[in-house]
Amino acid sequence: LFMDADLDAVVADRERRKATGAAPSYTDYIIAATARALREHPIVNSQITDDGVALLPHVHVGMAVALDNGLIVPVIRDTATLDLATLSVESTRLAEAARAGALALTDLEGGTFSVSTLGMFGVDGFTPVINPPNTAILGVGRLRDDVVLDGDGRPASMKRLTLSLTWDHRAFDGAPAAGFCRSIVDLLGRPEALDT
Repeated sequence: LFMDADLDAVVADRERRKATGAAPSYTDYIIAATARALREHPIVNSQITDDGVALLPHVHVGMAVALDNGLIVPVIRDTATLDLATLSVESTRLAEAARAGALALTDLEGGTFSVSTLGMFGVDGFTPVINPPNTAILGVGRLRDDVVLDGDGRPASMKRLTLSLTWDHRAFDGAPAAGFCRSIVDLLGRPEALDT
């Protein structure tokens, strides 16, 4: 499924943070919102096992990093417990280590869900492939300006991006998938919630 997320609040929060020091990337905001949404929707934080669907007790979000010779997915451990600043430091460390070929085995193990971003290539939406044995993956499109109608029916500009969720129907169906994506969108509208 595809769902648009309004990012005006994230853009404003990021600009405020940049004025006082380092700011998280847009992907960091999305990973933080995703991790919190996984706590609200535990069926999405699951894996297919020989015994059926296993709900996982921890949230460890993998972030896809493109390399010249393919893709690698380092894991941000205990993602839902990290504030944005800490998450940003860890995602930067992992991305730099991935590009330098310096990831440890522990950096690649234990992911419970993955986020893949193609927005930097001008992609709006795509169908990411699930990283087994997980049951779902989130794709993130480019940040764009959309024209919307304001409360008075006048055209206005809004920053948006498209979230693309792929999931294993053996674990859950479309309604829970949509509810999970809606939670991410709602959290991105309240970036202050990503620090709690």
